[in-house]
Amino acid sequence: MTPVISPLTNLRIKMEHLNPGGSHKSRAARYIIESAIVAGELRPGGPRRILEKSGGNFGIGLAYEAAKHDIGVDLVIGLSFSPLKRVLCQEYGARLVGLDLLHQGMQPKDVVATLLAADANRYFFTNQFANPGNFEAHLHETGPEIVQQVRADLDRFAGCSLVLGAGTGAHAAALATVLRESCAVVELVLVEPENCSFAEGRFGDHAQKGTAVGVLPPFLDFAHVDRIIPVSDAEAFEGQKRFARETGFYPGPTSGANYHLACQNAATSPERLVISMIYDAGDCYLDQRISA
Repeated sequence: MTPVISPLTNLRIKMEHLNPGGSHKSRAARYIIESAIVAGELRPGGPRRILEKSGGNFGIGLAYEAAKHDIGVDLVIGLSFSPLKRVLCQEYGARLVGLDLLHQGMQPKDVVATLLAADANRYFFTNQFANPGNFEAHLHETGPEIVQQVRADLDRFAGCSLVLGAGTGAHAAALATVLRESCAVVELVLVEPENCSFAEGRFGDHAQKGTAVGVLPPFLDFAHVDRIIPVSDAEAFEGQKRFARETGFYPGPTSGANYHLACQNAATSPERLVISMIYDAGDCYLDQRISA
């Protein structure tokens, strides 16, 4: 169980960067792998390898969790991803594949499709954007943990605001579902990078990795999202620095965006409990800011 801290009287932050593997994505990786083993789709020590298009936290989580079962992991990582993240994936035991196809201009999803078409039996494609285990991990694990950790607070405050990024939408949808079973008023507030628009299906360049990734979050029903608020990269970076100086932990830029918006909500709605999350540490993103 990762801890929850209280930087402000009405603000609670779930410290998911303290998971083994370094992020909240390790929970989904573990749940998906263990479910696949139970279903017979993967066998510990067997020849079938995991395949995924991720050079970030999910890829690292897969490498870490799969190694426990002596299962190999092949990752297709876009060439624009953080070099440090790529190295970390390898350090955790993953193998980077499809590099020649990527250098030829192919997109990661097309590289995955090519590899599966060539030898489907060789791979178990975890497919985090469609695998229900991504949602279920947070529904059965992360959500109940948070409720247990803030139960007394839920009784003290007049409702709850859940401030999160999107990504696949799995964690936001799951946490909102669980909290609504324990609190009469739960507002889901979604962080949106400033030059993106979920409503318009528009995705521009931004530094808030993982939160707006070129497709609408497949696990998130926007009818259940109460507010979508844009956050600029500058505000996300300021959120990183503020969290580091106030807590001693330096988060990633998406977590910085969470913290920036969560602090705003806590200040404007002191009667409400605000809950947010730190997804990962920020050290591995600094290379891109230095090179820029």
